[in-house]
Amino acid sequence: MDTVEKYQRQLLEQTRYLFRETPITVSTEQAYLATPRHRFVTRYRVPGTKEWHLINDDNLAEHVATLYADRPLILYGDDDANIPSTISQPSAVLRMLDLLKLSPGDKVFELGAGSGWNAALMGQIVGPDGEVTSVEIIPELAKQAAETVASLGIAHVQIIEGDGGNGFPDAAPYDRAIFTAGTFDLPRHFHEQIRDGGLLLVVVKTGGGGDNLFLLRKSDDHFESIESMPCAFVQVTGKYQFEDLEPMTLEKAIPEWSELQNQEVSRRRFWWGGKGPQMAVFATMGIRSFLGIAEPTFRVFKTAKDDGRNKSEQHFFGLWDAKERSLVVAKDDWLVAYGNSRAEGRLLEVLDRWLSLGMPSAACLDLKVYPIDVPLDTGHQQWIVKRKDSQFLWTLQA
Repeated sequence: MDTVEKYQRQLLEQTRYLFRETPITVSTEQAYLATPRHRFVTRYRVPGTKEWHLINDDNLAEHVATLYADRPLILYGDDDANIPSTISQPSAVLRMLDLLKLSPGDKVFELGAGSGWNAALMGQIVGPDGEVTSVEIIPELAKQAAETVASLGIAHVQIIEGDGGNGFPDAAPYDRAIFTAGTFDLPRHFHEQIRDGGLLLVVVKTGGGGDNLFLLRKSDDHFESIESMPCAFVQVTGKYQFEDLEPMTLEKAIPEWSELQNQEVSRRRFWWGGKGPQMAVFATMGIRSFLGIAEPTFRVFKTAKDDGRNKSEQHFFGLWDAKERSLVVAKDDWLVAYGNSRAEGRLLEVLDRWLSLGMPSAACLDLKVYPIDVPLDTGHQQWIVKRKDSQFLWTLQA
């Protein structure tokens, strides 16, 4: 057994153990073994480092352990705060393929080819009678991925340069579709290009931070969730990138901040299960996810970078009631209210409700996604979040 095969097998065993309660299918394992991951990476950077590594036949042995480690690698982008493309954590990739329930002969669409590895894996599963169309927005990556897929002789997988948010109508309708980047909206094209009964595996980002993977089934004029789980993916780029839902500094998010910062009305300790900003980010994931769906005044903020003490961004959250000029922020183990106490009271009310509902995050809710022009009403424990092309109907089952 050579070095590559050794690490390839080792990663497969790790993945089998990780998903021992829901075993990876034989077809996915066979596709993995037939599609070596290292063939799709010619350059990478480990998250948290600045150094780029170039891969060739002569130095492959030096990098094979990293290439087959169970973690994502950066393919494009020098700033960790803005990463346009990665090759995802391999165990997650194999699990996602199983969720998609691919079958021989399926027509599949992929938003975000990246390295091309995921498209090639799907091509192995759907076989020569199937078809995989993968659209990549970064020209260099699209070219490299297409060349790699062609070198492996996978003729029924096509890598196309373009904005995957538009889908690809020439090959529609699709039996399956997958997003390999997170989205705040579901572009209208996917309501049109996925057949009735087809499956869509999509990473949904919420304003509260944190991503959730949803497996959706097309049913008449909408999609309905089947399974869901928390995850973490880079955001889509192109015309469906939502800059305004990313954290902003208080100065930029709230024009009145220059006055409000001098109108502090209360300050209280508020613990989230530990001390310090890193613990708060982890411990508040559930409530932030819920607030991003259920509370219109919810906002996520960030500190500004500078050359002194704040060398990196710190994220925090709060409620901003512009009509009442009332702000509350949860930051550094404190709740601080500005202007008046209305926003603080509202946050405490929502916290009580969240606790009484069982502390749900977005991944705990059922999701239906409709085109934006379909009339919708909410019932008990339901919330509608409207985007540009689609509206998300979230339901907490009793």
